[in-house]
Amino acid sequence: MEPARATPARPSASARQAAGLASHEGSRENPRLVTSPPPVSGPLEETMSRAMDAQRRSVVGAGAAVRLVGAALFLAISTTLWLAGGRDWGVYPPALGLYASVAGVLFMLRQRRVARGLGAVQSLVDVGLVYWIQSTTLLVSPFPAGVAGFSLGLFALVVALSGLGMRGTVVYGTALLSAVAQAALMRQASVGWGAVAIAVVALVLVAVVSHYGTGRLRNLAVTLSRLEVDRALEARRFQEVEEARRTIERMLADAQAQNAELQRLQRDKEQLTEFLVHDLRSPLSALTLSLSWMEQEVPQQGILGESVRTGLAVTARLDRMISDLMDVPRLEEGRLEPQRATFPATRIVEDVRRSLESVARARKLTLDAEVPVQLELEGDADLLVRVLENLTTNALRYAPSGGRVRLEAGADVNGRWLAVRNDGPPISEEARGRIFDKYEQADAERDSRRGYGLGLYFCRLAAEAHGGRLAVEDAPGWSTSFVLRLPA
Repeated sequence: MEPARATPARPSASARQAAGLASHEGSRENPRLVTSPPPVSGPLEETMSRAMDAQRRSVVGAGAAVRLVGAALFLAISTTLWLAGGRDWGVYPPALGLYASVAGVLFMLRQRRVARGLGAVQSLVDVGLVYWIQSTTLLVSPFPAGVAGFSLGLFALVVALSGLGMRGTVVYGTALLSAVAQAALMRQASVGWGAVAIAVVALVLVAVVSHYGTGRLRNLAVTLSRLEVDRALEARRFQEVEEARRTIERMLADAQAQNAELQRLQRDKEQLTEFLVHDLRSPLSALTLSLSWMEQEVPQQGILGESVRTGLAVTARLDRMISDLMDVPRLEEGRLEPQRATFPATRIVEDVRRSLESVARARKLTLDAEVPVQLELEGDADLLVRVLENLTTNALRYAPSGGRVRLEAGADVNGRWLAVRNDGPPISEEARGRIFDKYEQADAERDSRRGYGLGLYFCRLAAEAHGGRLAVEDAPGWSTSFVLRLPA
């Protein structure tokens, strides 16, 4: 027998999934009445369970109200008939009064947690009451068969009321108890077994019809639960989306404010750097001019001439440091493009060697160069000169007195390269990966050197602007080698 199904508007996917628990429960009671979607778990299961419990409490409350009203009506009718002279109706008022009291208690408990089991309790009370009243009436009634027939109608009503609980086990259990009680009453009234069998079959049919009829109610309850869960999920989803939108807008506003503040700080930093460079270069230019004039006037040999040349080398280094301050931000932002040209490698190597030769002599160091005469490089000569000057200045600073510093250039299968080597303290493997970072300073105790500052960071940026790479490499006979490799 196919059940009648409620077919409202198709619920959403989330509601269909959430309804799995209730549908699964209905299918356990009668697989032919409800098709079971996959069960759900987690928060959806809890929401679905609460919704189904609410529906059951509502139905159980309706059943309790029907019993209370029915008990009151039967009490009024039986009392009237008894007072009118119907002696056999005298057993009804006390029993119905007691039943009305029990029905009132069950009605008051309909919204509490115990309401889940009230359906079975009410059915047991109903069967027990009907059997007690009718068995007592049989003893005083002049028409026992009529009392037994009347009890069949009462038991059928009890079975029908048990269907309101939407539980197949309660319905069929009530029908079984009612059939046993009805058979006992009919046998007490000396009714034949054929009539007893018909009464039992009638009660079973009432149970089937009741369960089948309440299938619509069960489907409606499931649908209502689905819709309730769907509304709850939609409301929760909308609330979460709103909260996420507000959070994103707040984070976006904070990010924009922080970005604006960073841009302002960047502009202030660049402006401050420009002011410092301008204010430093003016006296530095005057000092360089004075030292250049002194170099022309004093004897080339002697301590004074050597001191003047050392001063010129120092002012040239200061000028390079100032240029680094200006060019590092431009290289970072890609605003300084190398002016590429082809030139002999000996030109830039010899320029750097000559400019720092006096510094090497003052520190009692040997500064030499080794460059193939025919080797040519492609790149920005001015940038590469500054890279070599920075690397050579570092090498002269950290080489021990009496040590060596060498400038080299060459070519291999990977391209051209420039190298500055010295026999000072070696650089550890751990420090090699970070000495080219901005403002990075190596640990003095670990690496036996003070730090490298901005110069090596500028050298790395200039190498990368050429598409090359700057690194510390191992070379036979040298403790430290900085190698700039340019692409072929």
